[in-house]
Amino acid sequence: MFAAQNTLITSVIDVLGHGEEAHRCALELLNVMRKHEENLRILFAKLETTAARHRGCALFLGSFSGPVVTYIMVGNMRGWVFQEPGKIEVLYAQPGVVGARKLLPITREIRVRPNSTLWICSDGIRRSFVPSKEHLLISNEGMELAKGILKDYGIEEDDASILIGRRWGQS
Repeated sequence: MFAAQNTLITSVIDVLGHGEEAHRCALELLNVMRKHEENLRILFAKLETTAARHRGCALFLGSFSGPVVTYIMVGNMRGWVFQEPGKIEVLYAQPGVVGARKLLPITREIRVRPNSTLWICSDGIRRSFVPSKEHLLISNEGMELAKGILKDYGIEEDDASILIGRRWGQS
């Protein structure tokens, strides 16, 4: 995650497989993210080139600018925006593996109202998990909430990633 000139760029990347090769791929993808490319399509192309040298990955890339989240989501990632009062919107992923073959990334936008919460999770979280108002009442702290979801819905044999972000403020 990094702050750009007028936006916040974040990612959730799940490298395929385990072990040394997966670790090397993850480190190289992290280095691409650290170069702070602001354009999502250019950033995606750089990540795709890096992932192609290894096993590939599933990913979420998001750009947060004011009330708009622009995102690219590929593979078995899942995402939602919990819009107050009690409305959940699903974020759509395109099928595929980043780095397996060239993809034309689909860029989508969603408007988020103040106090909306964004949820992204990798396939290491059971498919039975869907964020609800009940989850928001457990804790107001994102880290504690993520730990609870990992405990209750994490798949023991897999790694898991969860991104929980909230847009604070007025309209």
